[in-house]
Amino acid sequence: MVVKVVVGELEENCYLVFDESSKECTIIDPGDEPEKIIGVIEKYALTPTIILNTHYHFDHVGANAFLKKRYNIKLAIHENDLSLLKKAHIDAKIFLLKDQEPSPEPDILLKDGDIVDVGSLSFEVLHTPGHTPGSVCFYEKNKKWLFSGDTLFFESVGRWDFPSGSKNDLLDSLKRLIKLPDDVLVYPGHGEPTTIEHERKLNPYIDYK
Repeated sequence: MVVKVVVGELEENCYLVFDESSKECTIIDPGDEPEKIIGVIEKYALTPTIILNTHYHFDHVGANAFLKKRYNIKLAIHENDLSLLKKAHIDAKIFLLKDQEPSPEPDILLKDGDIVDVGSLSFEVLHTPGHTPGSVCFYEKNKKWLFSGDTLFFESVGRWDFPSGSKNDLLDSLKRLIKLPDDVLVYPGHGEPTTIEHERKLNPYIDYK
């Protein structure tokens, strides 16, 4: 089951994704408001086992420290975003004038093709650089769920004009994602869910030059 929790000033989508039998869950992109996230965890009587970050930006990692300590769980992010993760709290201060607890060091450095198991769920790591060097999507093949972070949105994509971004990398990443089955449900880092079929047909950045 997937439960979306919208957090922070930038209305980032944190996802609690769990095995309905064991109640084991992953917390994907806990960007802010840890108390709000904890409230949903308690509502569903979940047992968090790992925090998965799609990328290092402060609006996606702001509650990493609080939740990692609270549940004594592992934190994972792609290896190419490790050095940038260390300064995410500084970016929060610059852009939002907000004090943010620095993210702890990740326990797991993800690579393309890695598999993360949470109960009966199995997430494949798809390295999709462009928005950041270490941006990833988490793909649950059996459920046909894709957690796309800020790589792919409903009829849009994440920005590539930040210092660590790359337009060419992002467009290559999109080409990879649209090869997934049409009925894959896409859960983005901001906004509403979509499908691969919808984005292949209507996203103006697909085949963008």
